[in-house]
Amino acid sequence: MGLDISLLETFILVADLESFSSAARRLGLTQPAVSLQIKSLEKELSAPLIDRSHSRVVLTPAGRTAYAHAKKILADRELMITEIPRATGRVAGQLLVGASNIPGEYILPPVLSEFRTIHPEVGISLDIKDSSGVIEMTRNSEIELGFTGAEPGSDMAFQRFARDRLVLITPPHHQFSTKRKVKLSLIAGQPFVNRLNGSGTRKTFESGLQARGIDPGDMTTVAELGSTQSVISAVQSGMGVAVVSNLAAEQPSRAGLIAVVELADLDHSRDFYVVNIKDRPLSMAADSFLKYVTGEQ
Repeated sequence: MGLDISLLETFILVADLESFSSAARRLGLTQPAVSLQIKSLEKELSAPLIDRSHSRVVLTPAGRTAYAHAKKILADRELMITEIPRATGRVAGQLLVGASNIPGEYILPPVLSEFRTIHPEVGISLDIKDSSGVIEMTRNSEIELGFTGAEPGSDMAFQRFARDRLVLITPPHHQFSTKRKVKLSLIAGQPFVNRLNGSGTRKTFESGLQARGIDPGDMTTVAELGSTQSVISAVQSGMGVAVVSNLAAEQPSRAGLIAVVELADLDHSRDFYVVNIKDRPLSMAADSFLKYVTGEQ
């Protein structure tokens, strides 16, 4: 009996999401098409895998057994795909990486381009989330390497790969725009545009506030936005001031869209880290890219 791998993938997704409709949306299929795939798998295995008497997906005892073996089959397939290029010495295959806002938008794109020039057989997938999301994706093996502005937990391996510094940005004609430096205590009284929780930029800035005895809750926050670019656009439109990476502020500052001011009493610099799961072998593509960005090759 030859099992169709795609049927196992659909079955696992339905089981994980506990929903045919959610799995259908994720796969870009209709719900009847997903149901038909599950029925095809049940026919192949000669056993019902899902108890259809419930409003949500509940696996039968046979379904739980099938789920465990399906996960192992797919994991073994991924391991095979990972190890074959390593056995041949070829740097090839799909490079699955995730990055928080600053490394994902301002640091990694040219580095990935250079890497692919050296290794043209590598396909690249880059997913951008906040720092906590990137660490979670790495932990869940959705990506092999995560690039983040926050250190992960002790269960993860990490290395520093880049550094930036935080600066204050204001609208072009703001009262602070002509100053060389501004103290954190003065920012607290200004309408402030912040990143959402989970952002490495926000975490670093709020740590700086606390070190100066300023409660982050005392900031006059007028908006919390999901990306650095949206923060810059809000400041440009006059919504308030913000603290962002100098890398992100450089181009709009040159264009005269915002003003950049140094922070007088904040440790300006912060590190970015590349993280991966401890003791789990990387694919040839990921291993080579890790060495490339950390200067080991």
